Amino acid sequence: MSVARIQRRDGRWRALGICGVLLTSISTSVALEIEHADSIYESHEYRVDLTIVLDAPIGRVAEVLRDYARYPSLDPSILEAKVLSRSADDSLMLYTKLRACSGLFCRTVSRVERVQEGRFELLAEVIPELSDVERGRTHTILQTLDSRTRVRYRTTVVPKFWVPSFIGRPLMVRKLREASLDMFRHVESQARSVAAP
Repeated sequence: MSVARIQRRDGRWRALGICGVLLTSISTSVALEIEHADSIYESHEYRVDLTIVLDAPIGRVAEVLRDYARYPSLDPSILEAKVLSRSADDSLMLYTKLRACSGLFCRTVSRVERVQEGRFELLAEVIPELSDVERGRTHTILQTLDSRTRVRYRTTVVPKFWVPSFIGRPLMVRKLREASLDMFRHVESQARSVAAP
């Protein structure tokens, strides 16, 4: 066998080895583990239920979720987020402006929620008269799992605006599920980056 052929073969193996390392690093960097993920449209209500495990400590995950002004960095559909007021240390009014899309149909949506903070729990309920949402509720519970965090997340929303039933609703159901998972991937990434020594 010629030296040139051996060098080409070695080069191919080296390239495959590099690809393997890159794929391994990519797969390990996305550590979010999905235990349960469901989304549905029923009785005029969109609902997402998630149970996931984040590779980050519970304290840091809680900090990221309470950094409301940075919510646009967690979810690109959130255009703006700000605390309007605090009635107590653990109770606040949160305003968010979102870009809601289902297929080709998009609109900007304003939402004001009353948020109740527990140590490792958040409960947000929409105030309909101040929102483009008829009703909505998001409940997030964090649990310690060794050095990781299990998240139980449920959100329901009934929009005031029209969504086309044939195409728009199925797309919105899928979009809400994927957007929720992507949001927690960003939560995990931010929590891990700050927690790293």
